Amino acid sequence: MYKLINDDNERHCLECGEPLYGRPDKKFCNISCRSKYHGDLRRRHNMLYSKTMGNLQRNYEILEHLYRLNSLACPLRELLEMGFKTDFVTHRVEKKGKHLEYRCFDFIYNLSDNKLFNLRRL
Repeated sequence: MYKLINDDNERHCLECGEPLYGRPDKKFCNISCRSKYHGDLRRRHNMLYSKTMGNLQRNYEILEHLYRLNSLACPLRELLEMGFKTDFVTHRVEKKGKHLEYRCFDFIYNLSDNKLFNLRRL
């Protein structure tokens, strides 16, 4: 996406690296370079968003399944085998003298080194 140019005296297109002529604030040599540059930015953003939301949705489904089974605790090993990703949460609260409290949308739970416990719904 970004082309490295070592000449500091000339300005260059952010997409293809060609020298720029004209306005001093010009960033792209033509409309197609501008469109490609911004299209690539949107695609990367959308891919990251989709991946993050997919992981959150999977975590939510696992928590919902446990909640419907009235299982308020589960070994971490089993959660990970089901596809649970501990890094994907919507909120984290640090309570003084207690375990961290995690949230995945409307589910609240605590997580230790070896298990998920105190699963409840808002």
